[in-house]
Order: sequence, then structure tokens, then C-alpha cells
Amino acid sequence: MRGEVPAGLVEETGSRTFALSELMVVEKFRGTGAARVLHDALLAGRGEERVTLLVEQAHSRVRARYEEWGYRRLGDLVPFEDAPVYDVMLLDMA
Repeated sequence: MRGEVPAGLVEETGSRTFALSELMVVEKFRGTGAARVLHDALLAGRGEERVTLLVEQAHSRVRARYEEWGYRRLGDLVPFEDAPVYDVMLLDMA
């Protein structure tokens, strides 16, 4: 992440954080709630304390949807050279 990151935020135990990547829904099923069903099914019964994901900053509607689901923005990240800027999102599972 760019900028100051609190030390406790990045401490890992090997089972503290689940990283969600590439939740996608076929166009035919977009707008039907399928993404939320997939998301909740994927996370059901997991033992991690929290979930992280990245949302490209150009996709503000996607970020807003994750915020509706309880995620909060922690900062931004450029994961590799020439990559777009991403918002780092976190959902507390407790």
C-alpha cells in the first residue's frame, strides 16, 4: 500500500486473512444478485478474521457495492509497475 500503513494492519498469522480475487459474474446474470450469493457462499464457514480485496479505482460502482456489503477502504496500491491504482478493501468477519 502507498503511504503510512499501521503495523498491526499487515501482521499475518497464516490464517488471519482471506484474500478474495477476481469475483466475476457472466454478463447474463449481472444485476441479479448473483455476485452477492457467490461472495457469501465463498465466505460462509471460513475461519479467517478478515477478507481483503482490490478494486481498480476506475471502477467506483464496484467499490460502492463492496462498501454496501460491509467492506471499508484502507488505502490504495499499485501492485506492479504500469498497473492501475487499486483501492485496498477490508471486511472484518468478526
